[in-house]
Amino acid sequence: MLSVIKSLVLKLFQPKQVMLRQNGEVSLLAIPAWVQITIIVCLITTLAWLGFTTSQYFTQKTHLLALSDEVSSKEAAFLSKQAALEAQLAQQQTRIAQLDAQHAVLNELMASLPNTLTEGEVSDTAPLPSEPNENREVNTESLELHEEHTESFHHHATELNNAQSQLLNQLHNLIARRNRVLLAGMQEAGIKANTSNEAQGGPYHQVQSDKLPQSYLNAIDSSVQLNQLERLVQKLPASMPVKEDKYYISSAFGYRKDPINGRRAYHKGVDLAGWHKTEIIAPADGKVIRAGKYGGYGKFIEIQHVNGITTRYGHLHTIKVKKGQKVKQSDVIALMGSTGRSTSTHLHYEVLQDKKHINPVKLARVLERVQ
Repeated sequence: MLSVIKSLVLKLFQPKQVMLRQNGEVSLLAIPAWVQITIIVCLITTLAWLGFTTSQYFTQKTHLLALSDEVSSKEAAFLSKQAALEAQLAQQQTRIAQLDAQHAVLNELMASLPNTLTEGEVSDTAPLPSEPNENREVNTESLELHEEHTESFHHHATELNNAQSQLLNQLHNLIARRNRVLLAGMQEAGIKANTSNEAQGGPYHQVQSDKLPQSYLNAIDSSVQLNQLERLVQKLPASMPVKEDKYYISSAFGYRKDPINGRRAYHKGVDLAGWHKTEIIAPADGKVIRAGKYGGYGKFIEIQHVNGITTRYGHLHTIKVKKGQKVKQSDVIALMGSTGRSTSTHLHYEVLQDKKHINPVKLARVLERVQ
């Protein structure tokens, strides 16, 4: 078998001669059989190696493309999940901002409750959860942690929101009830509440209306109304202008027989009888707009108070203030006398709002009850 192969190889690879011509000279180059065999073996080996490496290249390329597609798919899934969690985080931060705004309103409502309300009836709110850091780097671990705590966060936020709503309802009910009491009292006394912005100011701190439900805005409006009414009530003539043990009512407000001519008449004030020169005191802060003799009132004082309220004092013996003077509640403004159209020592006392007469006794009793 070997001899056959050897004879076949020698027959195929017989020595060859190659004629070379250079510069007019011809030379012969002998190529023995073993050289030919070596060349053929090298050529075959090279071709085989090229085929193998080419197949490996395409195999690796296909594998790399598959890996690249897998990485791209996973990256897209990760980015989608990251975007979803970031959106969820943004929602949580918005919810926290809303809860924080609600918490601030509740604290401010509590702080602004007037002394006439019992603050012990209202429970305090639970603390807010800490806000997440808006600038933190989002990674796989933080995303997984955020995802784990999402359900817990929503549960806690719901509980906190419910607690805040419960407290808001308590506050709103207290404020609304007090508003009704004050408005009903003023209506009973015949007074209109004309609130104003006198002597007010300060830096502007805007309410975050966009973060607050309508119920919170309603509570804020009710609180504003209550504070205005409370300030108004404190500045109205809530007492009589003579100390309680120094007078008695000798003629009430309303229809009566005139003490001078005995005819039917309407008494637009109340007569407070007392000892000669009994001190007359201002029932509320105000400004003297008249002081002197005034027709049947005799010696007379008129004081301007808030809310369009004026008080009048007639039949005085001595006037202790002058026009344009500001007086404080309980300041002595005059002494009781019997000047003008009077039968004996007393004070004729009137209360008006925008020129409409109001029963001074009813006003004092109502204001004393609601204060």
